[in-house]
Amino acid sequence: MEADFNRVKENLQCFNRPIYETVIVTLTEMIKSGELPPGTKFPPDKKLAIELGISHITLAKALNELRRRNILDRRRNILDRRRSTGTSVPENIQLPSANAARRKIAVVFDNVSDEVFQQPLFISLYRGLEELNCSLCFFSCDSDPEKQLATCEEILNDFSISGCIVWSILDSEQAATLIRRRPNYYPLIFMDKRYEGFDHDAVTYPNFDCGAAIARSFNRRKITKCCWIEEKYKHDMPSDKERREGFLSVWKDNDFELLYLPETPEEKELFRIPDGCAVVCCDQVVAVGLKKIFAENPVNVPQKLFVIESPSDDHTLVPEFTAFKFAPGIGAETVKILASRLNGKECCTVSHSGKWSVLEARSNKRRKRNVK
Repeated sequence: MEADFNRVKENLQCFNRPIYETVIVTLTEMIKSGELPPGTKFPPDKKLAIELGISHITLAKALNELRRRNILDRRRNILDRRRSTGTSVPENIQLPSANAARRKIAVVFDNVSDEVFQQPLFISLYRGLEELNCSLCFFSCDSDPEKQLATCEEILNDFSISGCIVWSILDSEQAATLIRRRPNYYPLIFMDKRYEGFDHDAVTYPNFDCGAAIARSFNRRKITKCCWIEEKYKHDMPSDKERREGFLSVWKDNDFELLYLPETPEEKELFRIPDGCAVVCCDQVVAVGLKKIFAENPVNVPQKLFVIESPSDDHTLVPEFTAFKFAPGIGAETVKILASRLNGKECCTVSHSGKWSVLEARSNKRRKRNVK
């Protein structure tokens, strides 16, 4: 039976890993998956080495090591190497069960807590990967972008992991570094953020539409003055930018002022919100920071406070704000893109998926309504 070793050759070209280990791990996966079925005959070492573009000494070393590794149940070798007959996959090989052959997918969050694993977003990712016969490998980076970048780079170099989903807190430069190091055909999906100027898979909330919905809500409420607050370093982040631009697409000629959340004591001392303005915080981090400023200086507290929240945000932290809270459908959309990648789709996908609900401020009668 003739064998096709193109997958080995592709992995040697696109993975930044040692040749020796790349050959071992790729052949192991091909045998376990049935891509190299029982009875498959390998070409002579020198011929196969030329086909793969590597040294026949390195190839022989890798094949001998693979033969020695007892990676299947009952300590059965997955490769037969004899001087008389050459190299082949044994006829009586016992392939692993479907569960043992599962692909592992890394899920990298910004932080971890007891609540994370109970969130609808995490549960939808877990169940979606189960349906794809994949195992979820969880990683946390303690809200440190540098640690998240380092973690993702380690994942890309881990041959046992077949894809990576990142709840991204990376800046554009860090994301570009990771995207450049992504092996060809390797699923790398960013959640909650997309980065301009780079082709990559991303699933984000409908930020533009939600911003526009807030402006329409203001029109209905007869609000004519707005103060939009965000973190300065995130001004050009696509998610924050889309929320702001969506709002301004409807708000247009009404009074609008963009402020940045103060960071230093001096900035906090000078921070003022114009009288009569409704306040929109672009995310809950800004809302929590603003609430702390109000606690220190309660003189200038607006009556109308709004915030855009992610599904994992705890609204009880800012009950004084009317929240436009995204639903967790982003998880299912992420799994769809992963499935298409694992099935060989090459083009990148950017999805703005989901709905949101409106949670009225505590001072009003609280109600919740679904909005597309």
